[in-house]
Amino acid sequence: MPLPHADQGTSYRFVVLGVMSFLTFSAGLNMFAVGPVMPMIINHYEISYGVAGLLISITFLVHLLAIPVSQLVAYISLKKLIFFGGFLNSVTLLTFLAADSFPFLLTIRGIFGCGLMLHFISSGSLFLKWFNPKERPFASGMFTCGVVLGITVASFIAGPLAQIIGWKATLSIFGGVSVLSTVSWLILGRDGERVKPNRGGHVLAKILIGVKSRDTLLVTLADLGPLCLLTACFAWLPTFYSETYGFSLVKAGSLMGVMSLAGFISLLAATVLGVRFARRRPFLIVPGVLIGFSGFGSFLLTDSTMLYVAIVALGFSTWFYLPGLMTIPMDLYPDDPRRIALIFGTLMAFGGIASFAVPWVVGVITDITGSFLPGLFLFAILSWSLLVSGILLPETGSSIKRLIEQSKRTPPNTL
Repeated sequence: MPLPHADQGTSYRFVVLGVMSFLTFSAGLNMFAVGPVMPMIINHYEISYGVAGLLISITFLVHLLAIPVSQLVAYISLKKLIFFGGFLNSVTLLTFLAADSFPFLLTIRGIFGCGLMLHFISSGSLFLKWFNPKERPFASGMFTCGVVLGITVASFIAGPLAQIIGWKATLSIFGGVSVLSTVSWLILGRDGERVKPNRGGHVLAKILIGVKSRDTLLVTLADLGPLCLLTACFAWLPTFYSETYGFSLVKAGSLMGVMSLAGFISLLAATVLGVRFARRRPFLIVPGVLIGFSGFGSFLLTDSTMLYVAIVALGFSTWFYLPGLMTIPMDLYPDDPRRIALIFGTLMAFGGIASFAVPWVVGVITDITGSFLPGLFLFAILSWSLLVSGILLPETGSSIKRLIEQSKRTPPNTL
């Protein structure tokens, strides 16, 4: 049975989780903030849909580096890695300088994506140290809630704020929030026990073995489809609603806010249920059934009431599964933080490839066909990868439940 880490059980773990959630909230503010103001950006730079889609694509393209970068958890303290991630996230503060340079704006978005990558690959190892197995779904859920809350706030206010002060000032303000969260981590953040480098065997060989493992591929596949659909929706649905249905940017952005709010509420529910119920697979299978249908409804239903129903269902199904999915690697490898970071890095790398392509692919298909529907249809279908993986992944929660019951009967080793 794995021994508990020294930091588990201390009240300071909730301070660490709170500051991490603030960091992910600020990242969420910036992640898809260009979506609600995309028409303004297109008009400002006089660019095509395909080129504009790169603003979101570039954020995920840099995640190709996530697999090798994930191994840094063994050589650099988590506090330093997470601080550096926050520092990179804060570069969006400089958006106001990109008035005459689209390449500079692309560079800002790419640097932001690097910071997002460092936060995600560090989170599993951090929570493994600070939280016991029963608490880890709660920690993963709150971490993800920060992201979704940030996306929700940005979806509601980015459009209206941009109409008042301009899109460049709006995105710069969101970057300022990242600066505040980074300073908070610098003051209050702690990384717990240091991960010891594994000297046995060739590092590259171990990475390749880990990446090709069945569990790693299924965890990656589970997130890949929903992430592609979510990226397509945030990148293009506001513009689709504006141009096809005649919605104002405020209304179109508000619909994305409703979707994010539904996702936030579903994450809170998943976080609570994850603590009460040990099983992980139902958290993937239930939204996995719903996700494709809700994706279709988000761009096919013209009735306002049914459109809101579809948007809420889509928000639920694209976020509810994440706390359970993020906990599975910690269940599988409770004594191997590097392996957990590698799985998270693999998830980000493959997700980065797909998410880089998604906005560009939808934009190019729209340029060719004159309609957003073919591209949106494609990624709604692919989102059912969540259901496939939920069926094929092992149920890890039952073994963790036995571990928790055994730990209650066995006093922890304090030597």
